[in-house]
Amino acid sequence: VLRKRARLTQDEMGRAVGYSREQIARLESGARLPDPAVVVALFVPALFERHEDALIQEFLALAHQTRNTTRLTVTHALRGHSDVHTESVPDVRHHLPAPLLPLIGRDADLAALPAVLADSRLLTLVGAPGIGKSRLALELAHRVLPAFAHGAALITLADIDRGDDVPLAVVRGLNLTLHPSASPVDAVATYLRTRRLLLVLDNCEHVLDGTTLFADWLTQAPGLKLLCTSRVPLDLYGEQEWPVAPLQTPDMTEPPSLATWSAGPAMQLLLARVRAAVPGFVLDDTNLVALATLCVALDGLPLALELAAARLRDLPAEEMVAQLLALRDSGDRSSSWLEQSKRNVAARHRTLQAAIDWSVHHLPASLAGKFLQLGVFAGGCTPDAAQAVAGADIDELWALARGHLVDFDGTRVHMLQTLRAYAVEHGVAQGELQSTRARHAAYFRNFALELFHGLLGTEQGLWMQRGLTDHDNCLAALRWALAQDDGELALSLASSLWWFWYRRGLFGLAETALTDALRLSTSQAADRARALNGLASVHLAHDDYAASLACHREGLALRRQLQDAIGIATALHNMGLTAYRMGDYAQAIAWLEESVAADPSADPAQAWTHIGIIALNTRDLPAAHAWLQRAWELAGPQGGWIAAFVQHHLADTLFDMGELDRAHELAVAGLNGFESLGDSYYCSDSQLLLARVALCRGDVTEAQALVAAAMADYQTRGDAVAVAEARLVQAELAEASGRWEQAELLRARAWAERHTVPRPLTPREQTRYPAPA
Repeated sequence: VLRKRARLTQDEMGRAVGYSREQIARLESGARLPDPAVVVALFVPALFERHEDALIQEFLALAHQTRNTTRLTVTHALRGHSDVHTESVPDVRHHLPAPLLPLIGRDADLAALPAVLADSRLLTLVGAPGIGKSRLALELAHRVLPAFAHGAALITLADIDRGDDVPLAVVRGLNLTLHPSASPVDAVATYLRTRRLLLVLDNCEHVLDGTTLFADWLTQAPGLKLLCTSRVPLDLYGEQEWPVAPLQTPDMTEPPSLATWSAGPAMQLLLARVRAAVPGFVLDDTNLVALATLCVALDGLPLALELAAARLRDLPAEEMVAQLLALRDSGDRSSSWLEQSKRNVAARHRTLQAAIDWSVHHLPASLAGKFLQLGVFAGGCTPDAAQAVAGADIDELWALARGHLVDFDGTRVHMLQTLRAYAVEHGVAQGELQSTRARHAAYFRNFALELFHGLLGTEQGLWMQRGLTDHDNCLAALRWALAQDDGELALSLASSLWWFWYRRGLFGLAETALTDALRLSTSQAADRARALNGLASVHLAHDDYAASLACHREGLALRRQLQDAIGIATALHNMGLTAYRMGDYAQAIAWLEESVAADPSADPAQAWTHIGIIALNTRDLPAAHAWLQRAWELAGPQGGWIAAFVQHHLADTLFDMGELDRAHELAVAGLNGFESLGDSYYCSDSQLLLARVALCRGDVTEAQALVAAAMADYQTRGDAVAVAEARLVQAELAEASGRWEQAELLRARAWAERHTVPRPLTPREQTRYPAPA
């Protein structure tokens, strides 16, 4: 009745709540309703308008009666759960990458899998390397996308090495920004909790210990579904396995048939790839048996077929088959890699191994060696990096791409994980891996230093993207340096990467890496001082003031030994920020002013901005405006991050002064600046300020949308201080709508949240957080 009242078919209702049509039919036939939390999160928004309190209460009562659970009220349903969906969740829809080529040979899988996914929340496509699990998962995700209100996201796990890194990969794939006190595990769980989202987690088999988190996320997020690919099952409760079989090959026990053999999936894929490589290629009676033999010899594995298709550009099919079979019979393949594969699905791995061996065997010896060295890169590389580390020039990269041993678009080189594993194993066998890793680490040591300076320069958006693209390589280089106890290399890398980690909210990673690197010895005092500055900043983000000041004082002493004016100014500046957090405003201003005097040639705009922020938070609005306006006169023409930073805080000051139009103008400019730089950490602060401006202007709808976006980000980051600030704006919105009791509850909750952080309240905060009665 409720479904028909909402004018939904069973299929439409299923798509709205993430259920299959059959599940909806069973519910309508008298089956027990789901857990009340699921009812609130999924069914209430689909079936009722927000004002239909009485009907919602009856529906919840029915759910509790059938489940015999503790009762939720309409207030809980509307305030506790609907707020999550309509106020604290921005209208963000994740998108999948578009496939470059049509999927061939998987019609039967695609006919069955949407229903399987509709009836399960954890579906794992299981099969051998190169069998096409990733491509099938992507195609399936595109087909079921309309059922997920927040879309679908592809999380690639192939380039991480440890299960502990799975949450970080999800953070990166969802483009989340972490707060200092938030772990990636909690941040992901918080973000997923209120989403109707499909996560496609690709290549899980080598990080199985990290997949145990999947069950926790599914338990906490009723609208979440996971589509995984793996060589082996994940062995998690509730997992639905789907074996991905090789493509059907021609039945060579039957007489050759051009019509029958050419229609099979393996032959269809091979022909499509051959015709892409050799335009005008014709399948006829002269090559039919050879191509069918090739399909059978490669067990119908899509990757092996694509590798074979590339070779048909250079030699006839009959000769290709003879060479492949001869190579296989010779046993000339990596036994260590084969043995590792046998632990999963041995027979299929032998075939793929032979296909890769065979392709590499036909390369010139120098090019084959360069292919093996390219395996050291995590997440791909630029042509410049390929040249510096592996000695592979552009022409050689294109040659490898034509053989389907790498993917290359002229700007970046990528390698499939199975091929990368092959390259690394053979590099070890030939005794060349250590020297290659050393060149790799040296290259990314220089890159990391360029990244550090780039994120302080005029092209920060460009460098942020470069940092994101090559972060896996930087991390691999750092971990190798730490494993070698190479203090000089490790400190150089860690000290150069900390500002990128800080800007992306990767505080836990920064603290661990900097601490580990600082334990090692180095003769490079400048690198050590920069690392200490980074670690001090991370300690400050965690409100560990004593540890922060200790690092700064050690770093300041090194800077003075080096007579480094810029470094001295930087240390004093950041000590001022620490004193400000501690509530020692006089000491904070003294250190900030000393930092400006320490390096008269440096731009004082950032120091002046922080002095203005201190004045704003001590409620000296004229002084705040004067300092920030002075900073803006310097920073405005520069553009970049400092301009956006000044704009935001000047807007905040003007808001307190009642100048709403100018505050709005500067806040919008600051938000646009942060967004253009990819600096998501600060965007939410501008959104919250704009929500306050909108509320003062009477635009409640705009204010609700903005505070929802900011709150979602703060909650994901685990930023309790910012969450409390956003909660106060929600209280003001409740008052504006006449919901006085809810406003009072929100204020009390904000007060409690703010006091979970051992940071003194500023005088400005004290006016916002009156102690509850």
